[in-house]
Amino acid sequence: MTASKSQKSTAGFLIFLCWLLYSVSYLGKVNYSANITQIIDFYGVSKAEAGMSPTFFFFAYGIGQVVNGIFCKKYNIRWMIFTSLMTSAVINLIIALSTNFAIIKWLWMINGFVLSILWPTLVRLLSESLPQKQLGRSSVIMGTTVATGTLVIYALSSLYAHFDNFKLSFYTAAIAGGAVSVFWLLWYGKAVKMAKSEASDELTEKKQETNIVDEKVNQTKNEKKLFFTCIYVLCFFAIGVNLIKDGLTTWVPSILKEEYHMADSLSILLTLLLPIVAVFGNLCALSMHKKIPDYVTHCGVVFAIILGFIGIIIGSISFDMVVIMLAGLVIVNFLASSLNSLITSIFPIFMRGKVNSGLYAGVLNGFCYLGSTLSSYGLGIIADNWGWIAVFEFLMAFCAVICIVWFGYGVYKKILKQQ
Repeated sequence: MTASKSQKSTAGFLIFLCWLLYSVSYLGKVNYSANITQIIDFYGVSKAEAGMSPTFFFFAYGIGQVVNGIFCKKYNIRWMIFTSLMTSAVINLIIALSTNFAIIKWLWMINGFVLSILWPTLVRLLSESLPQKQLGRSSVIMGTTVATGTLVIYALSSLYAHFDNFKLSFYTAAIAGGAVSVFWLLWYGKAVKMAKSEASDELTEKKQETNIVDEKVNQTKNEKKLFFTCIYVLCFFAIGVNLIKDGLTTWVPSILKEEYHMADSLSILLTLLLPIVAVFGNLCALSMHKKIPDYVTHCGVVFAIILGFIGIIIGSISFDMVVIMLAGLVIVNFLASSLNSLITSIFPIFMRGKVNSGLYAGVLNGFCYLGSTLSSYGLGIIADNWGWIAVFEFLMAFCAVICIVWFGYGVYKKILKQQ
């Protein structure tokens, strides 16, 4: 009983350390998007021009996810994670001090690449260090990092906007990132050593798990085809997830400002509703996964629901119903966040006996950020030329395509099972 409690507390500390680090990394990742309306006004640039920096970031981050997913098995985790967060902190400090808009997109691109080290490496660490019983807990807790970090920086950005000083958000990211990277360096070794020591009770269980994995390796040819088809489909779905999730996070302040003439501080403050609700999306994903164990079907059902709510958002904008529009945005973001957790956290961690968790976490997250790349610059261009309703019509059409792919996957799955 005592050993079990010790194991839980030790595993809990390692999870907390990873959670803290990744949450803080978001302060220096989405602070640009949180202040994009002020950046547009401050530098006198268009939405498309302002959207270039997040586009460069997401492009570098997406490619970096794949690269780091492939090579993270060879990393010295302690020093790679420290270097990643500390470099991001320095970049945020440089942007805070700089007045040259032309260099921001290049700095933000470098920021994207160095931060791409974190997710696949942390997933590798957790999958290798935690007892089997802690995997579900870790996937849920780590799934809250995105919403937590986004919530904190949007709340602070709203306060900073009230004082008309958006650069404070970059100073905040620099200070917090530097402090937490040092904290990580000091505590990493002890946390991992204790976690692996306490997890030794599960040695027998892991051997049994290995035997199960050996049996899975001998699966039929059709089962292998279905598994890899599932991976390909999830990669495509990942694009849609962040196209919607990060598209809303980036552009909702601009929508509220332009469509409803809200002040910057109020539009950013209302955008806080998105990450607040999104925190619970991870629990929703895990709960729903127990009822719908097929990952593709799970995603397809949720995208079909999102499609309907985007239709409601379009109607609310047309009839100037801000409360209904906000409710629709919150629900859509909640659902998209739950899918992000399913694809990038639950799937790679739960499949650790069958796949390289770090690799698949990196690859799937990389495709998520391909969607993020499209959301920043692409949606900005659509908004500049055709307005915000056209943006949501595009997202609705993308969801419809995803539903068609889901249907095709279901047909293919039945054909394989019948062979």
